[in-house]
Amino acid sequence: MSRANVDVVRRIYDAVARRDAVTPFELYAEDIVWDMSKLRRAGLYMRPVYHGHEGVREAWRESLAAFGDVDFDVEELMEAGPRVLARIREREVGRASGVPVEATHFAVWTLAGGKVVRLQIFDEREEAVEAAGLLSGGD
Repeated sequence: MSRANVDVVRRIYDAVARRDAVTPFELYAEDIVWDMSKLRRAGLYMRPVYHGHEGVREAWRESLAAFGDVDFDVEELMEAGPRVLARIREREVGRASGVPVEATHFAVWTLAGGKVVRLQIFDEREEAVEAAGLLSGGD
């Protein structure tokens, strides 16, 4: 079951990389919760948590307004039962400043019935590992 969850998450990242705005929404539950409250840059968004497809679209519009294109490199996807822990290298360029930004974030994707019901994004691996229900074991 969890390998299937990893495949769903990979399909979403692959779609984002090709600028496919349709496929991810086929894989998100209608009532998805998109939680960025644990990010240091959460203040760039109108709110820390978004709900539903329209909420996710709103979060993306806000992100793209600040950064223009956003690119992700998937460095790791780890199975965690109904969750998938992702380590992501992101690259953006500030739309107004032109300053390039590179950072690593950790995403915890929670799935049910083959659909993403929750996404939580973290700056810190330890917080993400805990949210994913994994024991850190020296990670």
